[in-house]
Amino acid sequence: MSHRFFLSQTPTKDTARLEGDEARHLARVMRAKTGDTVELFNGQGTSWTATVVSIERYHVELSLGQERSEKFPDKPALTLAVALPKGDRQKWLIEKITELGTDSLVPLTTTRSVAEPTAAAMSRLHRGVIESCKQSGRNRLLEITPPQSLHNLLTTSSASMKILACPGGKPMQSLLLQPIDTLLIVIGPEGGFTDEEIGTAQAHGFQQMSLCQNILRIETAAIAAAVIAGQCKNT
Repeated sequence: MSHRFFLSQTPTKDTARLEGDEARHLARVMRAKTGDTVELFNGQGTSWTATVVSIERYHVELSLGQERSEKFPDKPALTLAVALPKGDRQKWLIEKITELGTDSLVPLTTTRSVAEPTAAAMSRLHRGVIESCKQSGRNRLLEITPPQSLHNLLTTSSASMKILACPGGKPMQSLLLQPIDTLLIVIGPEGGFTDEEIGTAQAHGFQQMSLCQNILRIETAAIAAAVIAGQCKNT
């Protein structure tokens, strides 16, 4: 596979320009030369083969070749709402759920949250999505929404299937038996949800489901949820 780069700007008919981190990586880390071939993707499902035309101080110009459009997979649109773990575990979480095809991530604040979804943290997560897409061959970026409180999410979600991941609930594998259009799975902090939060979820149509018989760390739970959801069929 050619080295892949994220194209944030809309290309013209035949040319494209890389700027910022992507241009620096191509020019200074990969030490690209005129005539080198790479792959570009726009994060919306389209990719191109491209040839380096010129390397300037702050940008790289490329000539576009073959264009490819990615088909939507036959699975529900999956949103994971997650009370983020601390530190580098956030990077590992975002990397894996991007590879597994999760459509969007909602960073949550809950009563027992241990990490605040700050602007700096969100910037790191967005960069992690791009890096994971480059590595995995995924051409659609995982969407990271603005952070939400758990209460706001529970009371406003319009997903066709709404799941609160809780130990002791019915197995989430039961989702495989029914067609689903949009799927929201909420994963709380390692301290769990409060009784009040569970009560609010139940009052707004959330089903309590378990991922396995063991208690999982946040990032492990997110990965398990993404794997199970990836086996579901949409309507």
